[in-house]
Amino acid sequence: MLHVIDSGGFYGAEVMLLNLVEEQLQHGVQPVVASIGDPGVKEKALEIEARKRGLPLKIFRMRPGLNIKGIKQLLNFCENEDFDLIHSHGYKGNVLLGPLPKLFRKKPMLSTVHGWTTSSGLSKMRLYEWLDAMSLRFVDGVVLVNKGMLQNSRLKRLNQKKLFVVDNGIPVNPPDSGRLKPLDSDIVEFCQDGFVVGSIGRYAAEKGFDILLRAFCLLLKQVSKAKLLLIGEGGMRLQYETIIAENDLTDRVMLTGYRSQAWQYLDLMQVYVISSLTEGLPITLLEAMRSKIPVIATRVGGIPDVLKNGDFGTIVSPMSVTELVTAILNCFLNREKISGQIDCAYQRFHQNYSCRKMFLKYNAIYKSISVSRKHNESD
Repeated sequence: MLHVIDSGGFYGAEVMLLNLVEEQLQHGVQPVVASIGDPGVKEKALEIEARKRGLPLKIFRMRPGLNIKGIKQLLNFCENEDFDLIHSHGYKGNVLLGPLPKLFRKKPMLSTVHGWTTSSGLSKMRLYEWLDAMSLRFVDGVVLVNKGMLQNSRLKRLNQKKLFVVDNGIPVNPPDSGRLKPLDSDIVEFCQDGFVVGSIGRYAAEKGFDILLRAFCLLLKQVSKAKLLLIGEGGMRLQYETIIAENDLTDRVMLTGYRSQAWQYLDLMQVYVISSLTEGLPITLLEAMRSKIPVIATRVGGIPDVLKNGDFGTIVSPMSVTELVTAILNCFLNREKISGQIDCAYQRFHQNYSCRKMFLKYNAIYKSISVSRKHNESD
């Protein structure tokens, strides 16, 4: 099994991939992570984490764009190592390998769509998403990480027989302490003596952290000891810093920058917020449920399905500052009343979103598209 990814950090898609690889190794599958990157990139966060976990890894460095030499390197590696199937995670692998004739890409190919940002206007990301959607027409199978994605207009144009849904999964139990870094003291100190609202993710427009910051400004008027912890990094950091400075929130809001194993900091939070405008199925949502942290999340992607439309967490409308403030304030005022909801969310996670369940579903799909490919070739 060759997993192909061009990673821009270590967030949901990367966590899901390494979780799947670990589970595959436990069940006798022989996976390798093929990590693509630009020539100037020395080491990616995904590669560092894969090495820490002792996972099979092959690094490819190639210039951006339609790189014929890079395509040949990937195909030669796939042939020489005799992989049975290519599993792509993200547009780079899809665009490079998906449209190739079967004469050149001799192996069946599956792609997981972790989520599109639904960017508007003319932009590089919108072009990438368009190319990604086009390339999916040529692969043997397409996996969506939640059933809500079936309504996406781009995906509706694909052959529906080759669409599958596999919910993301994480380990039922967190890694043992031998694999964990100590918590950073500055974050621990910040979270003391306060009602901590937290979130983890890229500092990007689709994560809606600017909306969460505006909601937090209003929350402070009613909960003076509230604090906001935003773990991540990205291009919108300067904009967030401007909002913080303009509203005199320097002592109440902490932008931590990127932290590996960010889920460890969930225990420092009193409520976990997902303010996203678009999502697939957030890994951090599952991690919060596993950690028994109350969740407030927007009604996007697979979130309503995971939280069963509000039975296992609070769901708010995307971009609604008012709903977000009300939901956070309710968690603050009714912490004892929501304990039952938290326990139910914990049980739901165990029953539906483990790595093992994810592995079994993927394994069935691998076999299905391999058989289908052989049948079509014999015809």
